[in-house]
Amino acid sequence: MLTRKTTLIALAAMMASRSVAAQEPIIAERPGFSSSPFALAPSMFQIESGYQYTRETGSVDDHTLPLALLRIGLVERVELQFGWPGITWRQAGGQDTHGTHDLNIGVKWQTNGQDARVPLALFAGLNLPTGDNQFGGDGIDPTVGAFWSLDYGMDWFGTALLRLVDSELVLGNAVGVSLPVSPAISSYLEYFGIYGTGGGPHHFMNGGFAYLLRNDLQLDLHLGAGLNDRAADFFLGFGVAYRF
Repeated sequence: MLTRKTTLIALAAMMASRSVAAQEPIIAERPGFSSSPFALAPSMFQIESGYQYTRETGSVDDHTLPLALLRIGLVERVELQFGWPGITWRQAGGQDTHGTHDLNIGVKWQTNGQDARVPLALFAGLNLPTGDNQFGGDGIDPTVGAFWSLDYGMDWFGTALLRLVDSELVLGNAVGVSLPVSPAISSYLEYFGIYGTGGGPHHFMNGGFAYLLRNDLQLDLHLGAGLNDRAADFFLGFGVAYRF
């Protein structure tokens, strides 16, 4: 059984960890396809949310929100994630439809330290069939992946995700570069592709800006376009990330 002194020491260490983490600028998973290789500090929470408009091929317009993600720092270098893309309103052929997306849960493990040459994180998650038929899956679909970054002349980053969807393997891959604008404003440019879908690969290019209001609060704006006929024509969105 923990003594009162041991408990107080543990609480003090936890508060000190929170204080140090809060002094560092927030690092969000949004707005690009790639995710950060850095996990939240223990006992820290982060909420990310946004809106995205997508012009699909065939004159189909989608509006999706709240694109919600809750991140929880569990222990050193490990965080738990709960995600829900939310609701999509679709306009196609003069008809309006809407529906909910699936919930997902995942764990990110940062494999090395903040000062590593190539920071790397591994990810494992499950997509839960809670959404409507038009926007959700039919079963519990597992996902595994890796997130990385590299400071080599410029700040490079990337993501690789492998997901099992209805007995079909789907690969999502991305590589991008961060482009600092000022101490409070950063930008990025990123390619990502989706491979393994029945109609063939989908290729995209996207970019955006993030504005640091304070160390624990960030606003973002992003836009992108499809690079082949199978990909969506255009997408545009904005959002916010808050750490506490």
